[in-house]
Amino acid sequence: MKNPLLVAPALGGLVMVSGGHLPGPVHAFLKLLGGAASPCALIALGLFLAGNSAGAASARPSTAAILVGLKLIAQPLVTWIIAAPVLHLPPAMTHIAVLLAALPTGTGSFMLAEFYDREAALTGRVVLASTVFSIATITLYLAFAPA
Repeated sequence: MKNPLLVAPALGGLVMVSGGHLPGPVHAFLKLLGGAASPCALIALGLFLAGNSAGAASARPSTAAILVGLKLIAQPLVTWIIAAPVLHLPPAMTHIAVLLAALPTGTGSFMLAEFYDREAALTGRVVLASTVFSIATITLYLAFAPA
């Protein structure tokens, strides 16, 4: 009940279901706060990786490589299998679903790992590596995906 990852969506759902609107200043504040979340997460990740470069050996590169491979190759493949042959989605929707699944690991996982003191070094490396390698995997997908 105190976890913001559970409370925020529940409150947002209540506002939507009620049909009400937030007051203008509250809406403006929340929009500003939401816009700052991603840059703050990236800065925190960068500072963490820069500060922990000495302890990089404990991040288990093989585990990071497996996680990056699963995120950038297996997840888009499974998404395509579910979207096209199983759900028979139109090609444009399948393309969008696969493209979204091919995006790199977001910084949210790093923020949670850091907050709960669970494998933050490994998670940070996965976020960094998946972001770098996604340039190649997304480019390859877009080059060979049917138009």
